[in-house]
Amino acid sequence: MARGSGCAIGLLGRSDPETDRELAANLGRMAAAGVRFRYVRADVTSTGDVKAAVQRVREDLGPVTAVLHGAGRNEPRALADLDEAGFRRTLAVKIAGLEAVLAAVDPAELRLLVTFGSIIGRAGLRGEADYAVANDWMTDLVARLREDLPGCRCVALEWSVWAGAGMGERLGVLESLIREGIAPIPADDGIAMLRHVLADPETPDTLVVMGSTSGLPTLTLGQPDLPLRRFTERVRVHVPGVELVADSELSAATDPYLADHLLDGVLLLPAVLGMEAMAQAAAALTGRDTPPVLERAEFLRPVAVPPDGATTIRVAVLTTGPGTVRAVIRSGETDFRADHFRADLRYGPREPLPEGPPVPPGVAPALDPARDMYGPVLFQGTRFQRLAGYRHLAAKECVAEITTRADLPWFAGYLPSGLVLADPGTRDALMHTIQACVPDATLLPVGVARLHLADPEAASRTDRVVLHARERSRDGDTYVYDLDVRDEGGDLVERWEGLELRAVRKLDGYGPWEPALLGPYLERRLEAVLPAPVRCAVLPGSAEGVEARRARTAHALGQALGRPVTLRHRPDGRPEVDGGPAVSASHGAGVTFAVAAERVVACDVQSVDERSAADWEGLLGAEGFALARLLVADRGEDLSLAASRVWGAVECLRKNGHARVELTVDAAPAEERWVVLRSGGARIATVAALLRDAPRPALFAVMTEGNG
Repeated sequence: MARGSGCAIGLLGRSDPETDRELAANLGRMAAAGVRFRYVRADVTSTGDVKAAVQRVREDLGPVTAVLHGAGRNEPRALADLDEAGFRRTLAVKIAGLEAVLAAVDPAELRLLVTFGSIIGRAGLRGEADYAVANDWMTDLVARLREDLPGCRCVALEWSVWAGAGMGERLGVLESLIREGIAPIPADDGIAMLRHVLADPETPDTLVVMGSTSGLPTLTLGQPDLPLRRFTERVRVHVPGVELVADSELSAATDPYLADHLLDGVLLLPAVLGMEAMAQAAAALTGRDTPPVLERAEFLRPVAVPPDGATTIRVAVLTTGPGTVRAVIRSGETDFRADHFRADLRYGPREPLPEGPPVPPGVAPALDPARDMYGPVLFQGTRFQRLAGYRHLAAKECVAEITTRADLPWFAGYLPSGLVLADPGTRDALMHTIQACVPDATLLPVGVARLHLADPEAASRTDRVVLHARERSRDGDTYVYDLDVRDEGGDLVERWEGLELRAVRKLDGYGPWEPALLGPYLERRLEAVLPAPVRCAVLPGSAEGVEARRARTAHALGQALGRPVTLRHRPDGRPEVDGGPAVSASHGAGVTFAVAAERVVACDVQSVDERSAADWEGLLGAEGFALARLLVADRGEDLSLAASRVWGAVECLRKNGHARVELTVDAAPAEERWVVLRSGGARIATVAALLRDAPRPALFAVMTEGNG
């Protein structure tokens, strides 16, 4: 207290520092900390001793403006063994001692009085009858003093047992109290609480400070009726305003949404329902139904429910500060010994969200979510199938429309149906819509740094929201995205900062592919094999005629760049778009393939057709055919695939005006199934992929060259 405020401290006690090593050590700590203090020996029950001691303190340190009365006498004994003399000795330290100190100071100078009492005065404890009465009467005395000292703040603190210091340690009863369900207060926490109490003028004048006290049956706390919520089904522990622990049994019958979240034969509790469970428990604890801000949300391990069985989850929430709650979810499958989900929930005035980056106009890819996403890519069932379509799709960004209307119940009919947060189906779709940016793996959420939740009432007034998701970073199989969610009018209603997703069940990338999803896949893999980023898009279908091809090229490049483009052509036939960057396109294998980069770029796509060795040698020439045979020998792949790689590389080079082609094999790339060829300063990455419903794979080749 002295270090924090700069005050001087006068200490009164009976012990002699010459013979009391603990006291001497504490006084030494104060001196080392630079605290101004004076220790004076005095028996607090002696009015004369106290008066003389206080006078010496005043002479050395100045006026006494605050009193902390922490003296106490505690000699446990059975009630039958307690006599009047012992009772009066215990009472004297608390009551007569406080009166003696107050009589020795100038009441006009006093601004603060704090008494250290005990929860025993309120709850009782065997062997502590005299000590209980002394503390109870001291709290009453402080209440009367508030009227006698109108210029002084009077606070009576009734402490539970401390750990590391205090009477519980000295009497050796700490372990027995813990066994009886009384959680001690760590010394640092007790000091922090004292600071908080004195700093907050709104703190009640009488305050019980305690940990869990399930071992004190005489202490009853007001138990308000909790709201009927799905995830506060069976309350195990409830200390109003402090902590709440509740169990719920999950099964496919009680929670039908689990059947729509089936992965690898196991029903998984969706992260969005985990957030709802934590919010329900926090709302019951705090009495606040307004959506909190979720911070440091972590989905550490899945909560699995057997399809023909049940799993019990336990939601525990603890108040950690004004308007803040820490929440965890544990599961019976780990014997409630591990945190599965956890988050901090912060309540406060709802502030407008600052505007994020503008939503790109985009060019919609040819994707039907019902046909192309749910089932082939996304495992979520009916309740979570809210993706209406993409306005823009790239490897690191997407804009999508999400429907918000829920047609099916979340819980069994006999369970409470109310939700604290907005519709979980919509919120789950916000996460799994990003799957199209990483289409060769299943993305599962593992955490969110901060989530500003939509107001449920406002969310219920719109049938559709627009998601704008942007990749912030990637580290191996972990992807971090920021999400802005807007209503149909364009107003920002929800923001996710630092949504962390982890890729599992990764595919080899061969296919079969829906063409629109192949573009993001190629774009990501090219990052590992070429020296410069390349934007990619694959448009399904083919077109005959120059104008039709140009229209398809413009559409595909618009998908790659996230904006409509005006396509022009140079005299040599190479395409250009207004405002850059460099672009290229190719038509083959039933698709249009378009790429864009900040340096010279070219692409080619063709079907990997079976041809004889003689036919390939005639197409590639002796040098090109020799390179194809080298690839066959090194990689053990089919001649037609190896030759198609060489042919695709040749086509890319010719598009950029290379009349003379001298190809060699570049260093082996980190990505399997890819081959990189080199010609001078040009590098050409090649890969084969099978398109959906195509009889033969397609060979995709992308070339970059130069520094811009």
